[in-house]
Order: sequence, then C-alpha cells, then structure tokens
Amino acid sequence: MTAWIDASCILIVFFSLVLLATYRIVGMIKIFAVQSLVLSAMPFFLHADALAGRDILIGIGTLILKVIVVPNILMWAMRHVSMRSEVKPLIGVSLSILCGALLISGAFWIAGSLKVPGALISDLVVPCSLATVLLGFLLLVTRTRAVAQVLGYLVMENGIFLFALSLFDAMPVLIEMGILLDVCAAVFIMAIVMNHINEEFEHAPASVSRSKMGETF
Repeated sequence: MTAWIDASCILIVFFSLVLLATYRIVGMIKIFAVQSLVLSAMPFFLHADALAGRDILIGIGTLILKVIVVPNILMWAMRHVSMRSEVKPLIGVSLSILCGALLISGAFWIAGSLKVPGALISDLVVPCSLATVLLGFLLLVTRTRAVAQVLGYLVMENGIFLFALSLFDAMPVLIEMGILLDVCAAVFIMAIVMNHINEEFEHAPASVSRSKMGETF
C-alpha cells in the first residue's frame, strides 16, 4: 500500500499546483473536489492491514462533506453571483507555478528536519502535507475573488488533514470530524453572504432610478 500512499500524496500536491494555474472558478471547484476525493481514500490506504470503523467513518465523512457538500455549496454560490473566472489575480500563471515549485522544495526541506512521533508508513506524507498547506496559503493571498480565497483556505485544510492522518492513532476521530464540519459551516455562511450581497447589487439600480425619478418630478 505504500505505493498507493505515495501516489496519493503526489496527486494531492499536484492538484494544489494545478489550482494555482487555474483562473476559472468553476474549474477550481472541480479540481478541489478531485483533490478531496484522493484525500478521502487516504485513511483506507494508511490502515489497509487493520481497517477500523473510525477509518471508514473519516473516509466516508470526508467524501460526503468535501467532495459532495462543499463543492455543491460553492457551485450554488456561483450560480447566484455573476462570476466565472478570476478577473485580476495578483500574480500571473508562470510566477504562480514558480512560487509553488519553490514552496514545494521548501516543504520537503522543512520536513527533513521535523521529528514526527511514531513510525510513518510513507516518507512523503509529511512533506506533501506541508507543501499542500503552503500552496493553499499562496492561493489564498494571491487571489482577489472570495470564492478563490475560500478554496485556498480549504486546500490549506486539506494539507492539515493529511498531516493529521500521519498521526492518526494519536488523534481522536471527533477532532477530524469537527474540522470538517467547521469548514462546511464556513463555506455555507460564505455562500449565504455572497447571495445577499448579490441581491443588494441587483436591487441597487432600481432604487437609484426611483430616486432620480423623484428628483425629476
């Protein structure tokens, strides 16, 4: 199973890097869903020899919340806000990928000096989790759209969750589920706020026109 774990870690980092090179919001949401799908399989790969009930619970919970619920909420928000792509990102595609590559190298360098308690099944779990956190933070600070920034935060959470899986035996299941529920709640609130903001902007021209008509008459 080590090969599957290594491949999953590489894919998670790869999808984080692809998000940096993607400007279409809908495409970014779909990429995040695929990344979360790979992440939801990690508990099964890490404990394939002795699969417990909490492994299944966390895997299924991740699948439901981060692959189905969260992307659908974001898609619902996109349908209510006239926005399909990032208008003015702070840095371009080439510079984003270059910064991402530097962050990945830095993550592997930092992971080499970390002392993680217990034996790790794969040497890629810790550096890939750190790289995912750093890439998510880069996405968060370089994008101007609220949905893209939320996706950056969610990618960071994916990296934290991957790191938590490396210490799975020492981390109670309620902590992981609490993190996932907090993320789901944050995205849900963000979608409601964006919907209200969009409604306010739709009603603004009508009120302005009425005030102008009042001034005319």
